Amino acid sequence: MVEADPYNHAVARFRDALVPDTPVKVSDMSLPLISRAVTKARRDFTAARYAGLADDLAGLVPVARTACDPAGHALAAQVYHLAARTLIKLSAPPYAWVAAHQAEQSAVASGDLCAIADARRDLVSLFHRAADYGKARDLAARAADTLRPELPGAGPAAWGAYGALMSTGAIAAARLEDRASALSMLEEAEMASSRAPRLVLSAGHVVTYRIGVSIILGDAGTAIEHARRVAPDEIPTVERRAGYYTGVAEAYTLWGKTDRAVRALLIAEKIAPAEVRRPNSRRVIEDLLHRDPHSNLSGLRALARRVSVTL
Repeated sequence: MVEADPYNHAVARFRDALVPDTPVKVSDMSLPLISRAVTKARRDFTAARYAGLADDLAGLVPVARTACDPAGHALAAQVYHLAARTLIKLSAPPYAWVAAHQAEQSAVASGDLCAIADARRDLVSLFHRAADYGKARDLAARAADTLRPELPGAGPAAWGAYGALMSTGAIAAARLEDRASALSMLEEAEMASSRAPRLVLSAGHVVTYRIGVSIILGDAGTAIEHARRVAPDEIPTVERRAGYYTGVAEAYTLWGKTDRAVRALLIAEKIAPAEVRRPNSRRVIEDLLHRDPHSNLSGLRALARRVSVTL
């Protein structure tokens, strides 16, 4: 049995910031101050510090709501985008939908290519999590058709956002067993990674999505082959590095190599405990326990207790 998510307080703060019951007094913040706060928030996200990040972003949401020019809307879109991504990590999709909708509105108002790609990626992620895989795949494909002609003159951040959008779309395509679209999107993501800031989208980031696509398509061996193509230390963000190890753990579980799966999960927990508390990782732990309810695998039962998974 997987117990309830532990981040209720952070989610409640987000909820009240996104949909306040009463008018919220907003402190004056200049664009440079907001920009610095957003940069810090992005660093916290890549470091998988989700609970503290939720508090910081909840404080920025009322400020984002006051945006009134393209530069302000672009920053607001970043706030809402990070809010949506964090709420997804905190397993709170209803509020993530609210943030994603506001990110989309702000992005369109800003005209910023990076903001638009980020907002579309949030929607693709949420449709995927709602099991509407066709909508998620098609939205990613249409967004790519719109954004692709603008990319040659775009900056590195836009390339990174585009590659992340394609990576997420590939996962949805794989759910539909649309191997051709999934692999094509991953190729585009890999191409974009060569033009993107390394912290936003590196080749190592894309490998984590290749692992995920292979697992969904039922090819655990190929997932492990992809994992061996990159040294985990070359993946520059804690969030994606932990995702690499949880993906490896899932592949080894499907492959029946449970001892290696447990080792990968323990490494992921050491890197980013919050990632191992997420639903997919907890399902892998539950699967491992079901496969061998009397398991003596080193560390598995203790790990299960730490992340509130019981049989």
